[in-house]
Amino acid sequence: MASNINLRPAARPALVDHVSLRNINLHLPAGPDPWHRSGKSQPCTAAVKLSYSSAAAAASADDVSLSIDYGKLYRRIETAVRDAGRSSSQNFDPNSSGQVALSNDVRILAGLIADCGLGLLDETIAGVRRMAHVQVHPESPNRRRASQASRRMSGGYPSAAVPNKLVTETASELLSSIFGECEVSLHLPNAHLRAEGGLLFRSVQTWVYADDGSSLEDAVENSRQISVVEQEFRIEGIRCHCVLGVNSHERIEKQSVIITLVLRGSGETAWASTVVNTYQEMVREIAERVENTSYQTVEALATFIARVATMDFGNETATVLVEKPSALAFVDRAGVQITRSKAFFAEQDFLRAKEGLQAT
Repeated sequence: MASNINLRPAARPALVDHVSLRNINLHLPAGPDPWHRSGKSQPCTAAVKLSYSSAAAAASADDVSLSIDYGKLYRRIETAVRDAGRSSSQNFDPNSSGQVALSNDVRILAGLIADCGLGLLDETIAGVRRMAHVQVHPESPNRRRASQASRRMSGGYPSAAVPNKLVTETASELLSSIFGECEVSLHLPNAHLRAEGGLLFRSVQTWVYADDGSSLEDAVENSRQISVVEQEFRIEGIRCHCVLGVNSHERIEKQSVIITLVLRGSGETAWASTVVNTYQEMVREIAERVENTSYQTVEALATFIARVATMDFGNETATVLVEKPSALAFVDRAGVQITRSKAFFAEQDFLRAKEGLQAT
């Protein structure tokens, strides 16, 4: 097995197409629970975008056997989630694609679904290439098993009569065995008591290879693995009440504010584990602290929230959206969105400390 340090994704092809499933309704046997209980079933809506290179052969031949079967993809996901619910969630390793037990960690479900997508892509590629091999080698005893796709790819000629040039051009359009990527989005509406919009998680997983100088064919055969390259946690609809605004009538009593918090990162396991383990506490603390504030500007409140999310809970960056439903009579919500990093606040604190020393 190749070392994770030397694993890299292949270069993204010029031609990349996608198969997608949107709003898959799943009944999770176990998922994030607003009351912090483990092993409780939860509703979940999922979306999948499987990227590959490419659909050109399926389009040229107008043949479904050269395409990715999205019906089969859905059935795989449904079966995998159901079967995973019967497994124990103990001893889960987020880096291991072989463990599929569901728990309160949304990364497990996302990895399970990505495995379904990339596994189907791998099988489809192998099947299409077997058909192409039969066509290019008509003396093979398996030639009679060539599908209608193979005949269409040859322009309707018998296999023995396929012009070499046509076979070569068609083969170049076949599904690439090098590139595969699966983006999974999950929405758990009941993940937190304070978040009316629930928790949304998005991850991107791709095929990666050992950077050891091997040929692409050898790399596919010997070192290909699945790696997480991007992750995003989004907590929507954190409703709080606080004094906010510069107008005199806004200083009289608290008004409703709605907060959306977005945390993005790479495939780093430690960072994502921190979010999974602390987001319940983080949301609760942010809500409680916001209700004791009395800022005059939305910008100041958003910056305060970003500081808590980064400096107090270890996130490198945080995107904060603060909206006021009561700000304008004919507008549903008015708000401000900012993105701040831990480094930004660390520099601010350093400069303030430096100014304080100079003043003394």
